[in-house]
Amino acid sequence: MNLAALGQAVAQAQDAPPDHAIALIRPFLHDIGWFNDLLAQGCAAMTADPMHLPSFRASRSGAARHLVLARTERVWLSATVIDQVEQAGSRVHFSGRHMLCRPLNRALRGEGFRLEGERAVPTGPRHCAVGDVLELDERHETLRILPDDAPLMLLRAQIAGRGPVCSRIYESATGVLVARAEADEGHARALMLLSLLRVQGRSDAAAQFAQALDTPLAAQRWAVMREYLALDTASALPALRAMAQKESDAAVRALAAGTLAQIGGVPCPA
Repeated sequence: MNLAALGQAVAQAQDAPPDHAIALIRPFLHDIGWFNDLLAQGCAAMTADPMHLPSFRASRSGAARHLVLARTERVWLSATVIDQVEQAGSRVHFSGRHMLCRPLNRALRGEGFRLEGERAVPTGPRHCAVGDVLELDERHETLRILPDDAPLMLLRAQIAGRGPVCSRIYESATGVLVARAEADEGHARALMLLSLLRVQGRSDAAAQFAQALDTPLAAQRWAVMREYLALDTASALPALRAMAQKESDAAVRALAAGTLAQIGGVPCPA
């Protein structure tokens, strides 16, 4: 396994069916020669030049620090360090993705959870030794990592299915849902481009706004409609009327009807 092969696998996984996408990435968690080579190259570069900075993006969330090694719309691969911080009463996160992780410096200890209806139910302790690979379908099951006597370093991949990803956060003690979010990265990027077109006054791109209304997420459909109305209200009116009558999401349908009334797009009852 080498970095070139990893890049090819990630690119192929982006457009592959979910099971095949997972199968493409899995070998790179079992054979991490490519990762060891990457670390060796980075250390050599920093030895030769103390000012050298790796080209990978880094991020931090609470006790976890991530080095993003590869990222596409559906595939995330990162090296993660989780500091030894006690998380009393912490929450558990179901990412909505298939997760593979490999502990690098010590065994991973955790508490498992699965979804039963709208509650997160504990499933008991989980253990993954150094060098082993743990797999979880985080649409239905997850793991709360427990602190130990040293930070935990792991290599982790997350692979999403096609279309929107739904993530959920629950209280670990009660199993009660705390937050829920849906995301579709492809449509989110499209919305950003539409915003730029709207700011530039590109009314010649109105057809692109109409096409973008097919997003499967109701909140994004309404966001696209707002941009469309701001760009060219007259062109957007037929789509707004259709949304007010046929939109499947009741909240968005009500927003469309209210907006239609405000701009005078409702036919006179007489």
